[in-house]
Amino acid sequence: MKRIFTSFLLLFFLSFSLETKSFAYSLEPEKFIEEIIDEAKLILNSSVSKKEKAEKLSVIALQTVDVKGIGYYTLGKKRKEISPDQLEKYEKLFQKYFLKSFTSRLTDYSDPKISVLSAEKVNEKYTIVKTMLLKTNKKPEVK
Repeated sequence: MKRIFTSFLLLFFLSFSLETKSFAYSLEPEKFIEEIIDEAKLILNSSVSKKEKAEKLSVIALQTVDVKGIGYYTLGKKRKEISPDQLEKYEKLFQKYFLKSFTSRLTDYSDPKISVLSAEKVNEKYTIVKTMLLKTNKKPEVK
């Protein structure tokens, strides 16, 4: 379970789909991540409730992260063993679980510092960006 959660948090900052974003983010991976972090910092430092912060961070995540792809990665080989109905149910449940896990952890960071480690352009519409959430006095680093 710890591995899955760490993958969720990590993959939020690791992967994004240029196809699903509706904002005018940069096409340069480092700039893209910086823009997302700046947007998240505004939310995290705002005076709105933790619930409202989670809702706003969920919107960003759904627009910038390939949640379905992460879900398939997490499911692994089992994906080929389940029925289409089971897969559809899994996708919906996984998205809810991902967003809840991600937002509940991220709302604890008020000023996240992210370092881009690498960027791999898979094709014209998909790039995997590997990053590190830098440690703070209270939180460990997450690659």
